Amino acid sequence: FPGCVALVWAGGAELYHEAHGELATLPASVGHGVAVTRDTRYDLASLTKPLATASLAALAVSEGRLALDDAVPEPWQQTCPGATLGDLLAHSAGLPAFVPFYEALAPFDRPGLARALTKVRPEFAPGTRALYGDLGPMIVGYWLERVFDAPLDALFLDRVALPLGLADTKPPMLAYRNLTARHDLPPAWRQRFAPTERYADRPEPTPPTYVPVRATRAAEAHGQVHDDNAYVAGGVAGHAGLFGTAFAVLEVARAWLDGLLPGLDPAVRDRFWRRSPVPGSVFRLGWDGPSAGGSTGGALEPGAVGHLGFTGTSLWIEPGPCRIFVLLANRVYPFRGDAGPIRAFRQRFHRLAAAL
Repeated sequence: FPGCVALVWAGGAELYHEAHGELATLPASVGHGVAVTRDTRYDLASLTKPLATASLAALAVSEGRLALDDAVPEPWQQTCPGATLGDLLAHSAGLPAFVPFYEALAPFDRPGLARALTKVRPEFAPGTRALYGDLGPMIVGYWLERVFDAPLDALFLDRVALPLGLADTKPPMLAYRNLTARHDLPPAWRQRFAPTERYADRPEPTPPTYVPVRATRAAEAHGQVHDDNAYVAGGVAGHAGLFGTAFAVLEVARAWLDGLLPGLDPAVRDRFWRRSPVPGSVFRLGWDGPSAGGSTGGALEPGAVGHLGFTGTSLWIEPGPCRIFVLLANRVYPFRGDAGPIRAFRQRFHRLAAAL
């Protein structure tokens, strides 16, 4: 991958916060040859699940708007009958791991994605096993919009980004990019964002099914969410859509760790960070936990919580030692492929970082 930003925080201070490499390596890309900075915005991909969806769900529970044992509401009850909010957050609601909704939906049809979710059927009974996927957080995102009576991107801005001082700059340090409002990045922002996948100049004779959805609008994903289902949802979804800096990711992690997010009950925080009782699961509520051979490289304590993003991003928190590890990269540039190299890199990063 062309570049990254790495950040290690412990004992109330940054131990390491550096940018490496460049935004893009292909001459056709806007960021070709432009150095990554500590303020580079990356597509955070599935870090959206803990940073946005879990944060807002925890606030809803803290304020009594929702309970973890609340049943999934209509119209998604038949999607995962008998499942609860807690099941959705812990990937134990019975949902399939992935459905390519983008193959049947046109950009930017958020109501269409909500309806498509109602037609999915479960693969196992809730609470019997865990299967990581995007559909649970998608449903939670729509559910939160009902509970708070606000669009998800505006809700995140109001309840998370603004209170933490992460939306005062242009572009914001942490925000959704709502593609229905503006698809392309403003010219002044283009070298502030790392591009992800290119849809032009592809090497394969038959492009993947997601390419036609994207290629008619842009040669590459640059400030447009990389996740294809989130793209057809207009860039705003419960499972993906956030763009941010390493510092902004750190600040949300610190808000969870130190109780700095207004309205978040520490007891609810502790419940969200408790390991799922589902046999064999290491998931928490909206968060992940360390696993054998996983991205932490065995260097973090078993009680650590964190998450990975498909684009090459990761966040891990150790509540006991009060340490936070952030790594942001665009490993899907110029094309998505084998995750082996980023997996090994993450393991080495965490081993080195934990030794600081």
